[in-house]
Amino acid sequence: MALYWNEALSKELLHFLTGRIKCPEAAADLTHETFLRFHQFIQTTPPDNARALAFSIAVNLATDYQRKMKVRQKVMVDGELELSLLSEAQAVANSGPERIVMARQQLHLVYAVLEELPVDCRNAFIMHSIDGLTQAQIASTLGVSQVQVYRLLIKAMSHCQLRLNAHNEPKV
Repeated sequence: MALYWNEALSKELLHFLTGRIKCPEAAADLTHETFLRFHQFIQTTPPDNARALAFSIAVNLATDYQRKMKVRQKVMVDGELELSLLSEAQAVANSGPERIVMARQQLHLVYAVLEELPVDCRNAFIMHSIDGLTQAQIASTLGVSQVQVYRLLIKAMSHCQLRLNAHNEPKV
C-alpha cells in the first residue's frame, strides 16, 4: 500500500478537494473515502498510475458530494417555501372577518384597475406577472415586437401603480 499511497498524495488530494468543494471538513472526509476506495481497488488490480487513479476516485466522490448538496439545498428551500405558505394560510385562516373583507376589496380593486387597461396591455401584463412568460414569449403570442411588449408592460404597471396609489391615499 505504501508503494501507491503516501502522505504527499494525501495532501495533494486534500488541497484539490478543498478547492473543489469549498469545505475543508467535507474535503477531509472525501480524502479518507478516496483512500478507502483506492485501497479496496488495489486489492484486486494493481494500478498503472496510482496518482491518476486516486484523483479519478476523488473527482467522482466530489461530484457525488456536490450533487447531494444541491438536492439538500433544493429540499431545504422547498421546505422553507412550504412552511412560508403554511404560515400565510394560517394567518389568513386566523384573521378576523374584517381582514378577509379588506383583502377581498383589494382584490376587486385590482381586477377593476386591470379591466381599465386595453386588452393587449392587460393580456401582456397577466402573461408576464401571473403566467411568468418572457417578453419574447408574449411577443410571439400577441404577434407584436418585443419592444411593443415592453411598452405594454410599462403602461400596465404605471397605470396600476397610479390607480392603486390614488385609491390607497388617505382621504382628507
